[in-house]
Amino acid sequence: MDANLQRFWLLADADDWPGLSENEAVEYDAECQRVRLRDRRSGPRAAGQVDAARADQLEKMPATARDAFGAYAFWDDGRKELLAQGALGSAADPVSLYKPAPGIVLADLALGFDDVLYLALHEFDAAGQFVRAFVAPLDRRGRWSLRPELEIALPGFAGNRLAAEPTGGVWVLDCEHRKIARLHGAPLPDGQPPDFAPTTFRPKPENPDSPALRLIEPQPGWEAGEIPVAIACSPEGRPAVLTRRNVAGAWLYIREKAGRWQPSKELEGVGRCCSLTWVSNSRIVVRPAPATLAGAAVPQREFPAFDVDDHTPALEPVGAIYPLIEAVDAPFAQGVTLPPHYLTGPARSRPVVPFSAARYAKSGTALGRVLDGLNDNTEWHRVYLEAVIPPHCGLVVSLCATNDPAPGEAPRDWHEHHFGDTPRWVEAEREEFEQQPEAWFSPPRGVWLKDRSELPHHAGLLGRAPERNTAGLFTVLVQRPGRRVRTLKGRYLHVKLFLRGPGHATPELAAFRVYGSRFSYRDHYLPELYREELFGADADARGRATRADFLERYLDLFESVLTPLEDRVAAAHLLMDPRSAPDEAIDWLGSWMGVVFEHSFPVSRRRAWVAAAHRLYRTRGTLAGLQLALEIATGGKPVREFHNGREREFPQGGGVTRGQILVVEEFRLRRTFATILGANLSVSEDPLLPGLLFSSNSYVGDTLILGDEERKEFLALFRHAFSSDPTERQAEQAAVFEFYNRLAHRVTILVQDTVDRADLGLIRRIAEQEAPAHLLVTVVQASRKLMVGLSSLVEIDTYLTPAIPQGLAQLDRSHLGEGDFIRRLPTLDPRFGRATVAPNV
Repeated sequence: MDANLQRFWLLADADDWPGLSENEAVEYDAECQRVRLRDRRSGPRAAGQVDAARADQLEKMPATARDAFGAYAFWDDGRKELLAQGALGSAADPVSLYKPAPGIVLADLALGFDDVLYLALHEFDAAGQFVRAFVAPLDRRGRWSLRPELEIALPGFAGNRLAAEPTGGVWVLDCEHRKIARLHGAPLPDGQPPDFAPTTFRPKPENPDSPALRLIEPQPGWEAGEIPVAIACSPEGRPAVLTRRNVAGAWLYIREKAGRWQPSKELEGVGRCCSLTWVSNSRIVVRPAPATLAGAAVPQREFPAFDVDDHTPALEPVGAIYPLIEAVDAPFAQGVTLPPHYLTGPARSRPVVPFSAARYAKSGTALGRVLDGLNDNTEWHRVYLEAVIPPHCGLVVSLCATNDPAPGEAPRDWHEHHFGDTPRWVEAEREEFEQQPEAWFSPPRGVWLKDRSELPHHAGLLGRAPERNTAGLFTVLVQRPGRRVRTLKGRYLHVKLFLRGPGHATPELAAFRVYGSRFSYRDHYLPELYREELFGADADARGRATRADFLERYLDLFESVLTPLEDRVAAAHLLMDPRSAPDEAIDWLGSWMGVVFEHSFPVSRRRAWVAAAHRLYRTRGTLAGLQLALEIATGGKPVREFHNGREREFPQGGGVTRGQILVVEEFRLRRTFATILGANLSVSEDPLLPGLLFSSNSYVGDTLILGDEERKEFLALFRHAFSSDPTERQAEQAAVFEFYNRLAHRVTILVQDTVDRADLGLIRRIAEQEAPAHLLVTVVQASRKLMVGLSSLVEIDTYLTPAIPQGLAQLDRSHLGEGDFIRRLPTLDPRFGRATVAPNV
């Protein structure tokens, strides 16, 4: 609420603008969280007629594989052989990768993310009749030999299109039988497993992830007569299938991560297509089929692109242009890097990249959710927009107030409020209004304000600095233009947004706020003779505004300035809250409590430190206080949670909660001594023992397990522990007490070696500052991960981490055995790196 007790209603999220996912002209951009015109263009279908013969040939042509080094693998139909080229330039002769047995031809190939070249092979008999189909994986890193006899097949399945899956393996499409399968797994490397004695315990099967080809469930909901053409997989693992139902159409199926297939959508304006590829996680481009016009081939100038996450019944091409230059008839190159490539000749290709220019829809309308004022007499007061309105762009906010949830159907029920460059009328009754030349029929126009938000001390939702008359905060008084009384009254407010642009730019709306019920300066501060006297049908009539109505709107000019000032004064407490105070005020707030910040603390950590200052002072000198200080110092942020019906706020996300910092009180290591001496650990009241859970030797972090050599030495020190001689017993007890004393008043802070040196110094300073004077604190960097048999004291001198991906060894940077490996590069051309590379021709 503001200073006048007016509340506001907000439209800012995608749910506040229902139906935009199916809107063909307006969209909600989730990345920048704004409503804007779609980057789309509608156009006629491709000129000419489809060259069916060339299109059929292109659909059946195997793709070319391209690796990250620019080498290519392709099928030579004349030689019936898989060749590679590119390491020595396109002018060098290709080399053979694989020559199948007679009768076996390549249907498709794809380079996988697991560095395996997958081949879809079909076998035909001497009469040319189909015999069988299988997939053969060829490793490009030399983990196993190039074994053509490794054939992965599925009965009744003849895969002829492949697409690499980012998690490993490939998707396989059988166009004839309209089936999709997934191949995953890999054979064991050469020499694995080695020979074992018959008595050796071994897993069964030896390879739990052997190569297998399985049909996926569910399959897409194919239409009658529909023919799958191509398949491609996005970088995040969503397969897309391109189909055709007639000579001139193209449809698309998208499989979600959960396994469900979206309903098919027609690709507008492209006609028949022969290949597709992903250029991002949400956008695809397609290759239109060759066409002819008057007997001559029609040159193709660009690849149509589509955003697959649109929920419109059909997909329209996006406005960005993906040019097609010097292309040859071939599918997109199969690779694992972005951007994708298309072929321009033997061992030559170009990337699929867009021009920077966008083509937005020139106009569009969006409906907001219905706003409930909870009272039939709600007077809607003022609208604030956080928006970007470039030159030659405009926004029109049409408002309709009713006493039932259904909006008014007649144009006269909607009242326009204009921002930016807009026509005089958009949806009003033009015939009647345009006959009135008087200015009092004109709709109200919004104005730009220099503040980021009318909300006191709020940074706004636009996320950018204000720019005069272009970006920032805009406002307008809610009115009914052309009525005797212009106050808009009704319980339910309906919002319609009209966006207009020149095509190369778009207005963007980040937030819409409307205030009500109106606090009238006229009615509260002036005598009754100034109040409105027209009501009902008389107030709704056309004509000049009454004098009382003019006075009301005139006083609202002053109210628009005074109310934000009053709000800032009423919300002055926000300037003293560390969560909302300006950045420059945080040090000042900390000085109230004697807080002296580390010079390296960013503003976010200073806010968290001030917010937790009361808890830091209350727990200072304790383990909890030290952990809290280290958590905040290493980036922990306050998180609110409810416990036993009460709200609590604790920092999370710092080094302590992430497991990078472990504070160990050394007295807990006394358990080690008690374990070896055979003390009764079940005595939980013993202050020298933390208490027994299950087994003292299995409680990770509290029990010190020494190696064999250290155990012998340690036991030798206490070889008289069970002696019956009182003198030896007394000496042993003295040694025990001395051992206990050496572990008293000591704390060790173990820090993973993933923490950089700057933060390590910060941790030492925070420990010295927060620990009491009688406590000796030692900061030790744990430099080893858990390695069974070598460094296995978990949470004592080692730590657990997620599995480290295998990296490529780099000279003067890598340490062998710690995640980086020397391995063969996954290149398609085996000559890569073994000869002088000639420049590409």
